Amino acid sequence: MTSSDFSVRMGDMEKQIAITQYKDSYKDQVIGLVGKCLVDQEVIQESDLPIDDDDLQKIPEVYTGKSRFWIARDGDKVVGTVGILDRGENVAKLRRMFVQKVYRGTGLGQKLLDTALQFAKETGYTKIKLNTHTNMKRAHHFYEKNKFVLMGEKGSGCKICYQREL
Repeated sequence: MTSSDFSVRMGDMEKQIAITQYKDSYKDQVIGLVGKCLVDQEVIQESDLPIDDDDLQKIPEVYTGKSRFWIARDGDKVVGTVGILDRGENVAKLRRMFVQKVYRGTGLGQKLLDTALQFAKETGYTKIKLNTHTNMKRAHHFYEKNKFVLMGEKGSGCKICYQREL
């Protein structure tokens, strides 16, 4: 799947959103969006920006082979992200599932997740796992609604683990 376009309703406006595979020309916007979403959810502080996570610095190298990274764009502006990372043994990890705050509740997150799940199934994955932060309560509800099963906490207790059979 290389691109899909759909409409979202935001108040009285209808916007066209495109979900496409990542291109390096969007790197700074992706890093900015992920960082802003983490600040909004009180996972990191504003002073921690810009984030310098290795996978976001090297998206084309990290998300290759049986892995992929998508962006959602409103025109030329990145408003959402999602990735699938190969973990071996037909297990994928859902990564970087973020939607800009003003686009939440429009169905964009569902479209991004559906894109990732479709790719995972077509690629032959049988299970998909993810970690999310305890502060991201809206994300917990979203994943549970989409048939992810809570597996428990990981590490320091800030990460919540989910998985889903495909």
